[in-house]
Amino acid sequence: MKKSLLALAALTAFAGAASAQSSVTLYGRVDLSVAKNVGSDTKNIQNGSGSRLGLRGAEDLGGGLSAIFNIEHRFNADTGQDTNARFWHGRSFVGLKGGFGQVVFGREYTTSFLGTQLWADPWGWDTVAAQNAITGLGGIAKVRNDSSITYNIGSGGFSFGAQIAEATDAINQYQSKPVNFNVGYAGGPLRASFGYEKTGREGAGDEKMWSAAVSYNLGFIKPGFMYGKGTALSGADHKGMMFTATAPMGAGEFRASYGNLKANDTTVAKILALGYHYSMSKRTTLYVDYANNSELDDNKSGYDVGIKHNF
Repeated sequence: MKKSLLALAALTAFAGAASAQSSVTLYGRVDLSVAKNVGSDTKNIQNGSGSRLGLRGAEDLGGGLSAIFNIEHRFNADTGQDTNARFWHGRSFVGLKGGFGQVVFGREYTTSFLGTQLWADPWGWDTVAAQNAITGLGGIAKVRNDSSITYNIGSGGFSFGAQIAEATDAINQYQSKPVNFNVGYAGGPLRASFGYEKTGREGAGDEKMWSAAVSYNLGFIKPGFMYGKGTALSGADHKGMMFTATAPMGAGEFRASYGNLKANDTTVAKILALGYHYSMSKRTTLYVDYANNSELDDNKSGYDVGIKHNF
């Protein structure tokens, strides 16, 4: 840990010097809220979203080609502790970008997560109102893969991404190579995407899922819909469906969603979420959220009131 901290300090100190040859950016987020999570009766101060500190950069190699990198640390802002045993838990990759698209090697988000699962949720998997249980189909989605090769390209509103990762490395021991892909379109008020993922974990079932999402911005309101199906490690068939809506309200945004998750045709979650996120500036947001899972026996509801600052 001390070596990692020293490395981060050194990178920060020389970011200005490095920028003479390339573009290097230090960025981050600190996000804390007073919250009570759904399924818990404990009230505490916690991260509303992942507090983080990272470095990203690009070097122009000529001919429209650039070398790129991104390393990102995640931490709990209420205590300063790591959220994971790995220092660069968020991202850790290097690659090339050009007219052919972008290809990176290392730890990176799955293309299905970034392309469909994340944006389909109005909260982006953050705060107590996050709909990750629905869009991730009850924990099937992996979010990131280690030791991966990730390719992305976009043109004319259309996008495509694909990823393959090693089944076995210094940390992971999967039965097969994790693979995923995503196709999407964003043009004018319409956005739509489809993602598929096979996690590489095999048990009673080969863990895999697909999901599709669509939204249409009417100006005064943006309704959306998501549907997905998958097979869990237990062999259970999972189905998730969610209706969403966001609407501008003053300097902020009102958010609403309702999701339903089934396992072998038995409903395991019905989640209603509401929230208002107020932009004090381009970087600072105040927010309040409420969520309720009516399928729980007790502590069905949760809430948070927090502040998020990006830099």
